[in-house]
Amino acid sequence: MGTNSIKIIECFNITGRGLLTELQHSENGIPPNTKLVNNESGESWIVKKRVLSGTLLIADSETYFDCETEFEHISHSFKSEKDRQNAANKELNRRQKGIYWYLLAPEYKNQKNKPEIGSFLKIEHNKIGKVSD
Repeated sequence: MGTNSIKIIECFNITGRGLLTELQHSENGIPPNTKLVNNESGESWIVKKRVLSGTLLIADSETYFDCETEFEHISHSFKSEKDRQNAANKELNRRQKGIYWYLLAPEYKNQKNKPEIGSFLKIEHNKIGKVSD
């Protein structure tokens, strides 16, 4: 995967929030309002914010990028300390592979599709977008 592109690893539509999307990239972060475009379909999405791992925050091991100025976190409950540590190790492994969570929104409100898992999207750094009404 080259620069200026991302791979969709996972994507969930969270009602009232947006698309919780796991992205793989080799960028030095993806700032809010960055436009991501599927060159095949022409569809595009706007990065709302980065979603940090509560598990890694507790372990003081989360990766931060200076350009990511808006964020929130998700946390999970674990049955044991061993389960929490295993989850933290899995997340650290994902960070080493350049995998991070972001909230996305379709560029246009009438756009219903979410990014397809396994697809590659182009990062348009110079074309900062806003979600349309």
